[in-house]
Amino acid sequence: MRLALSIRGILLFLHLALLMPAYAQQQQAPSQFPPLKVEVDLVNSSVTVTNREGRAVTGLKKEDFTVIEDGVPQEIAFFHDDEHIPVSIGILFDTSGSMVDKIEGVQDAVVHFANTTNPGDDIFLIRFSTNVSLVQDFTNDRVQLLRAIGELRPQGSTALYDAIVEGLDHLRAGKHKKKALLVVTDGNDTSSSASLQETIATAQQSEAVVYALGIGHGERGSFGHLPFEHDDRVNIAALRSIAEPTGGRAVLLEGPHHRNRVDQIDQAAVQVSAELRNQYSIGYYPKNRAKDGTFRRLQVKTVNPNYAVRARSGYLAPR
Repeated sequence: MRLALSIRGILLFLHLALLMPAYAQQQQAPSQFPPLKVEVDLVNSSVTVTNREGRAVTGLKKEDFTVIEDGVPQEIAFFHDDEHIPVSIGILFDTSGSMVDKIEGVQDAVVHFANTTNPGDDIFLIRFSTNVSLVQDFTNDRVQLLRAIGELRPQGSTALYDAIVEGLDHLRAGKHKKKALLVVTDGNDTSSSASLQETIATAQQSEAVVYALGIGHGERGSFGHLPFEHDDRVNIAALRSIAEPTGGRAVLLEGPHHRNRVDQIDQAAVQVSAELRNQYSIGYYPKNRAKDGTFRRLQVKTVNPNYAVRARSGYLAPR
């Protein structure tokens, strides 16, 4: 008799144990409340606005902007004035052999650039010549960064495209949402495995703003005096094709680098630093929700037609 009761008890316990998970699942996820699915596809862009004199226009509000994707106006979901927004910045420094007669001046310009960024900005430094190497990881310690800049020495060829691709990849590890890349070079690419089109595509897919300073040498470049044919002039067209789709810009500093007692390289570097502090961050959720991997063209306008606006030219939709 006791044995029979014990068996019944065991069977009852097993039956309840099998029913409990289903019962608990019903209690935790009633059928009238389906699982919440969250999709984050906010499209961000850093926007620069200038007047006819080329000076930054500040103090604008969200209502002053219109964002258009593939001809369709979008609703701005995120807007911020970037004056005090920290930035994760990558500096790509050309240390190829042709920099031998100008590296000190460029080092000085990059030092001034770093010193005029916001104290909260974290910055890394990559040097590139025949190969690409990280010489200083993200830091907001300016003394440490300036020491790394001062130790750069010129030699080798120019892996420009590889440096930009690696720099954009490393920027993804930056702790700040806003990201920028400053490229300083005096020649054209001579030794990269990445192509120009691959570099442009990588820049377009990132949310970073790319700036480039091309340090010119004259008609045939810094090696033009040598008896063999060697053209190392700055490929400013390539630099612009990389920088401009991101909302950045490329500047060719040709001829004398000192004019009217003003260091042109130093001035250009400081202007980039100032521009980063006088931008607007704009984000929106695209009305086109298709996950088709197509390229979407963007256009940002202001209510004032006299203002010039620079922003990323588009992005690749997710698949």
